[in-house]
Amino acid sequence: MKALTLIIIIITFVQDCLTAQVDKATIKYKQTMYFEFENMPADMPKSQESFMRLAIQKNESLYERDPDVKEDLPVGDNTPRMFRRMRERANRIYYKNLESRTVLEQTSFFGKDFLISDSLSSIKWKVNAAEQKSILGYVCMKATYKDSLTNLVVFFTPQIPKSFGPDKYGGLPGVILEVQSAQLHIIATEIKTESGSVVAPTKGDNLTRKEFEKIREEKMKEQKEMWGRRGGETRIIRQ
Repeated sequence: MKALTLIIIIITFVQDCLTAQVDKATIKYKQTMYFEFENMPADMPKSQESFMRLAIQKNESLYERDPDVKEDLPVGDNTPRMFRRMRERANRIYYKNLESRTVLEQTSFFGKDFLISDSLSSIKWKVNAAEQKSILGYVCMKATYKDSLTNLVVFFTPQIPKSFGPDKYGGLPGVILEVQSAQLHIIATEIKTESGSVVAPTKGDNLTRKEFEKIREEKMKEQKEMWGRRGGETRIIRQ
């Protein structure tokens, strides 16, 4: 009986994907990052919110800060390094092209802009067709991914049959409207179909993902050695 129900659910979702025609969409999200570190002051917040926007146009998508939301994000000399880097991360622009299977990420690292090119990666999702929820009136199906470092839960809707999602996430037969992990929660707050414009980012030094990771590793090693000489600031990832 359960197997029959599962088959019916899958057939219904496939039919939705085939009949729905969505070439453009704009989806707004609230993105919350969680963190903890050793000797963290009791009055220091353990999370940071950002308001983001995903624009979809045919085979392209762009994930960036929502320009309609004004956020007060002052950064001064007394701002902890962790907060400064998290704010830099929230300012990333993430572009995907399904046709060319390419990704462009515009990001800042230690005050310098980079434009990172990469190939579109595939996540081996495990879809649970029987577990569903409604987000903003859209029926969503659950999918999970787990390895030694990552434990992700997402909900995607075939009513918008595009393989996109917030940030680096995607690769499912429908747009991802929610992402859950120990360090991150992203939830859709507004959806507008037939509205979306995508322009690939162009700002920053052009690097491959491998070249950027090498620069980042060298810089982080340098900073770690400096913190060690000063007594250190050990960060513990929220589990």
